Amino acid sequence: MKSRPSLIIVALAALAGCAHTPPAPKPATPPPANLPPIRYDGETLGDLLVAEVAAQRQALDVTMAYYGKAASRTHDPEVIGQATRLATFLQDPDQARRLAGLWLEREPDNEDALRLAALAEIELGNGDAAAVHIDRLVKRSGSDALVPLVAEAQSLDEEGNRQLLSALSGLAERYPDEAPLWYARALDLRQQADLEGAMEAVEHALDRQPGHQEAQLLKGQLLFEQGEHKKALRHLSKLVDERPEARRPRVAYIRLLLAARQTEKAEQQLRILAEQNPDDLDLQYSLALIALESGAGDAAEDLLRGLLAQGYRSDEIRLNLGQAAELRDAPDQAIDYYLQVQGSDSLRAQVQAARLMYRQGRSAEAHALMTTLINQNPGSTDVLVISEAEMKTENGDADGALAMLKEALANQPDNADLLYSHGMTAQTMGRFEVMERDLKRVLELQPNDAGALNALGYTWADRGVHLDQAEQMIRQALQQNPDDPAILDSMGWVLYRQGRLDQALRYLARAHALYPDSEVAAHLGEVLWQLGEHDKARLVWKSSLDAEPDAPAVRNTLKRLEVEL
Repeated sequence: MKSRPSLIIVALAALAGCAHTPPAPKPATPPPANLPPIRYDGETLGDLLVAEVAAQRQALDVTMAYYGKAASRTHDPEVIGQATRLATFLQDPDQARRLAGLWLEREPDNEDALRLAALAEIELGNGDAAAVHIDRLVKRSGSDALVPLVAEAQSLDEEGNRQLLSALSGLAERYPDEAPLWYARALDLRQQADLEGAMEAVEHALDRQPGHQEAQLLKGQLLFEQGEHKKALRHLSKLVDERPEARRPRVAYIRLLLAARQTEKAEQQLRILAEQNPDDLDLQYSLALIALESGAGDAAEDLLRGLLAQGYRSDEIRLNLGQAAELRDAPDQAIDYYLQVQGSDSLRAQVQAARLMYRQGRSAEAHALMTTLINQNPGSTDVLVISEAEMKTENGDADGALAMLKEALANQPDNADLLYSHGMTAQTMGRFEVMERDLKRVLELQPNDAGALNALGYTWADRGVHLDQAEQMIRQALQQNPDDPAILDSMGWVLYRQGRLDQALRYLARAHALYPDSEVAAHLGEVLWQLGEHDKARLVWKSSLDAEPDAPAVRNTLKRLEVEL
């Protein structure tokens, strides 16, 4: 009799897929002939026992080693499947691909095997190979099998997410009736800043499956990003009315209300959601953070105080209450909250307290606090010195900041972090020769320092000097951090300075989609303006000013180009 071992790993539940009702099963493709028989021996059973014990102790790397051996020895698809799931969970794509291949030899039509094989190929950068598995998955099981696969994109890094969505998007034409594929195409196009194409794809998804909640929510987000704020809010309001007990539509509605600065309505929706889930403290904390991030300080403080009264994450709550107090311009109260924080967040909170003291003109008190922190945390001396130098610069004492950093560099002349901070402080004072000297020294010490490459390259581009060298530096930084919006913005700006407007637009549009801050918006709008896309440029600038009315980068650009909105 063949044994069927169990695997006690709760973490693997995350890879179990979704609860959609599958389509009627098709006849399974038989496995190839002449495969080795499924077999257990005493050594293998011993390995599985060790794997079980290691899993219970959370030593999952040990569990993986023993399960990988057992999968190869037993040829049992159940053991191979468990090992494949574990390799995927541990983010070992080479192992996951090997094991998924063994699994598919035994069960060629197994949905989980095809899905995990596709994910492994995606993480290894093999988009075409992944598409083969996805194609087989669709042919075998239809759109239900795609739902967990699309959801997996959220757990991948930026590049893996892009490749998975691209592979799925490419199948939409081949399977035009599959809503999840059109939804994946919409996500893919949105990442490329093609909002019109993304909207067209999401409409295709909703035509085929009107109740596709993810597509419904994405439609609202796309409307908002296209500047159709009223339509977006009406769309999400309707979803909330249709499903008043559902969390996700209401959370999405709250986010857009906050983004549209309709704070009163957002606070009302926050309270409804909290009242619907009085025992879900994690949800209430998440809602408080959303409110805090978006400037709805009153609602955030109400939720946070309620959580603090229940003893929930006391130090984190005090930290966030300090931030909420800052939002309503109550620095003394914020400082009190920050100084009460204990544990792992204590250092960060006290540094912020010192920052507020500097802003209030209490520089002696702030300096004393920072000196105490340096004495108490000798391993963090450099970070704390740099932080205090930033505080001085922010409050009009760049000379004092530069002197502090110079003193620190006297003891550590080749400290790259101190050199970088000294150089960037000098830049704020217009001392570009000092900045260049410091950043060049950083690059002598660390030739691939992406921050220094980007900072020096951008500064040259902004000043219109050494443009070819600036481009080379920024490209080198971008190779290391291809999804960093700051570096993408620098790349777009140097290309613009070189007169390569179409290329510049691609980089700036992507940077703006990832991080639509005012400086990126100023650059993107200027390139659009020079390309003759005046309406699009005005929309980008207006959206930025709606979020940050005093944004100096946008205001200066409008003044220089003599544009009125």
